[in-house]
Amino acid sequence: VSEGGLEKQKWPPYPLNTLEMQKRLNRAIRVSPEQIMKLAEELYNKGFISYPRTETDKFPDEFDYGTSITNLHNHPTFGFHARALSNTPGKFRISG
Repeated sequence: VSEGGLEKQKWPPYPLNTLEMQKRLNRAIRVSPEQIMKLAEELYNKGFISYPRTETDKFPDEFDYGTSITNLHNHPTFGFHARALSNTPGKFRISG
């Protein structure tokens, strides 16, 4: 809700690519790129983030978002969010 009482949408940020992630974390917590990538790999192995060593932040136009999100419905950590995405069509920006 904005100051004027009208509903205001705020889109989620785009995912960071590897280089941008390293730059931001280095500025914020002064950690070396090697340590950042080690941490990112640990988070990936535990299922908290997508593969950390990619520069791709866009999907092809033909990518099937619906099936990908539906496949996460029963995930113990992300299932709640996947179901919420599936139940609110048009609320989230998905750009290829």
